Amino acid sequence: MLIVVGGLPGVGKTTVARAVAGELRAAHLRIDAFETALLRQHLVAGPDEVGAHGYDLALAAADTCLTAGTDVLVDAVFDVAAARRPFRELAARHGAGVHWLRLICTDPAEHRRRVEERTADLAGHTVPTWEQVRARRVDQWHERHTVVDTAGGDPVAAVLGAVRG
Repeated sequence: MLIVVGGLPGVGKTTVARAVAGELRAAHLRIDAFETALLRQHLVAGPDEVGAHGYDLALAAADTCLTAGTDVLVDAVFDVAAARRPFRELAARHGAGVHWLRLICTDPAEHRRRVEERTADLAGHTVPTWEQVRARRVDQWHERHTVVDTAGGDPVAAVLGAVRG
């Protein structure tokens, strides 16, 4: 099974993804970790040069995990359709079920608080500012997906329900 969790920075993707991956005993592939490693190893000149490389590395890791029979949860913004398409194709090649989940935070004050109070939990990772998050444009998701609002309730339970549903 492939689980894809997307959404803007600060909506709670990584927090939810860690809990869900732990509950399901799935590999958790966090795009931020791949992108930060590229920068830390000086494999790209700077943040503006990362582009799709982090997604490509996560795709290769997901392919390896699915080949081994391990469920995979990928955690990323997935703001453009071109970033989602290879994961859809990967699931199809493996005959794996794919669950698309888009996390949102409908409380703007809470979302802003999360972004502004967030600290990097990866060495070398730079978290975006609220202005950068607000300026980010996200393509419409054409994949059949579940939207989970992290502003209230139990988003981990909602994601688990959607996946197990």
